[in-house]
Parts: sequence; structure tokens; C-alpha cells
Amino acid sequence: MINRVLIRTRVLQVAYAHLHRGELRLATAEQDLLLSLYRTYDLYLFLLQLIPSLTEFHREVLEIRKKKHLATKSERSPNLRLVENRLAAKLASSEKLSSWYEGFNLRWEEDESLLRHLLRRIEASDIYARYLEAEESTFELDRDFWVEIFHELFATDEELAEMLEQNSIYWEDDLKCTEKAETEERPASEDEAVERALAEARQAGAYQSLRLENGPVEIVKDFVEKTLRKSEEENAFDQEIRPAFKDEDDERFARMLFRQTLLKYSEQMKLIEPVLSTEWSSERLADIDALLLNLGLTEFLYFPMIPTQITINEYVELAKHFSTAHSASFVNGVLDALARKLKEEGKILKQ
Repeated sequence: MINRVLIRTRVLQVAYAHLHRGELRLATAEQDLLLSLYRTYDLYLFLLQLIPSLTEFHREVLEIRKKKHLATKSERSPNLRLVENRLAAKLASSEKLSSWYEGFNLRWEEDESLLRHLLRRIEASDIYARYLEAEESTFELDRDFWVEIFHELFATDEELAEMLEQNSIYWEDDLKCTEKAETEERPASEDEAVERALAEARQAGAYQSLRLENGPVEIVKDFVEKTLRKSEEENAFDQEIRPAFKDEDDERFARMLFRQTLLKYSEQMKLIEPVLSTEWSSERLADIDALLLNLGLTEFLYFPMIPTQITINEYVELAKHFSTAHSASFVNGVLDALARKLKEEGKILKQ
């Protein structure tokens, strides 16, 4: 589940934080990195658990509606298709998910107002209306219902996003939480502009559009959708839950990228400086841009199986999200020049 895009994002965030603390304690920094990655995996499991938790809440709501003094006909005899959803039952029977949830410190059931809000959104949606009206009743229909609900409703729900952000610093995607570069050119009014944009977006109900498209929470939501979409009726859900890391190589990649960048930081800046233009000395580099260049250089030097163009593309994307408007083209130009120079000098031997 924890892919290399997510690893690079977390390495950038944690390395930036530790470099700004003055005294580098590598063991502590590495522990923080791994914690942030595993907390992101917790988010993946927590969002999967939302389906059985919300289904059980819906069951309880239907029972309460039945007992109303002036219950309507539909309340006395409700449509049970959603509470009998096969995918939800499959998640509820997952021993792996249940065991993890028992030991986790957050409970969906403790936030009844959020569950009620999400249920109301579901019941008011065209997705739900079509689901209830469908003549067939299959696992595929049940599965596709939840995939569409996640994609169309949950992925952009502001109350759900705020709940996640409030409960773990490792799940934040808010623009305010990204480490925007502190360059000399940055206008003093930029913070106020960000605040105004966020306020306008909240008022317009479009706040989610300002969240990082490739931020950790958005990546996790995408993996939740993929897991649900690939679920098959004949498979136990325990077999379909993705592992934290696809294989040991990804965890080694995270550790080595982080460790080598921090240990070799000053040394690698000496390799970067010759390819900087005269108006961009290392002293004038924004800290976030210097770190992005260092991470790219680490991949050039220590990861022979990763093509240089893949590395360049990945850090250009991170620059778009975590630095200033012109940083993406700057990072692209410097890393490209650096790759060509190092190849000519025989210091990197790969594509």
C-alpha cells in the first residue's frame, strides 16, 4: 500500500522537519519516518473499517425509526439492501481488519455526528436511489455501490477530512500544513492569501479541491478505492487487504533514501552548487528546494535501478506541491543538468 510516491513525500516532510531542528539525531529521525509511514497505513485500514461501522450504524438507525410513534410505512418496513450489503458483510468478517481495529485508538462509533452526517449524504444521493431501485442483487452491485460512494461522496467530504486531520498529524493534507518555501521572493501577504483562498473554498463547498492531489490522505483514499474495486466474492477480505509495504525493497528504499540524504547532505550540496545558475547560489536556495535537489541526487547516486528521468519527474511533482510556483521548473532544470554532468563524469551509470 505504501508506494514510492508516498515514501518520497514522507521522506521529504520528515527530513525537512529534522533538518530545521538544528541538531540531527539520525536514529530518532528514522523512527519518525517509519512511524509516519505506518500511521499512513493505519489510515488505509481505518477508512476500510468505515464501511462495516457505518453499515452497523445504519442498522441501528433503521431500528430506531421503526419504533417511532408515528413511523411511516417505509420506516416500519425499510429497504434492507444497504444493511445486507455483501461487501460490508465481507469487511465485517475480516479477522485481520477486526483485530487491527480492536487495538487502534480511534473508533468510528464514538463520532455519531459524523456517521449520521455521512449516512444522510448517502441516503440523499442518486447513487443510493439507483442502488435501491436496481432489480438485480449481486455482490458486484454491492461492491460498486461502495466504490462509487467513496469516490463521489467520501473523497470530497469536508467533515470527514476535518475529522482525519484533527486526529493525527500524520494524516494532514491541508495547504497550511505543507512546508511552503521560505524564499526571499515570497510576498509577505502570501499567508493571508492562502487563508483567504481556504476560507472562500470552505464557503463554496470546494475546499477539497485545494488539498494536495498527491498528499498522503489522497493517496490512501485512492488505495482504498482500488482495494474495494478489486474485491471478489469468492475471496476472503483478509487476502485482499494490501500489506503496508509491497515488499522489503520499498522499506529499504525509504530507509536508504532518508539516511543517505541526511548523512551526505553537505557533501552532496558541493555536487549541486556547480550546476546552479549565478543568480541561484546555494545560500539563496529555499530550504525545501535544496532538500528536493538532495533527494534527487541521492537517487541518482545510490539507486541504480531507478531511471534518472523517473527521479526527476517525481521531484518536480513534489516541488509543485511543496514549494513556490517557479520551483518545479527550477528543480527540473537543475536535476536534469546534474544528471548529465554526473553521467559525463562517470558517477552514475544507468538510464
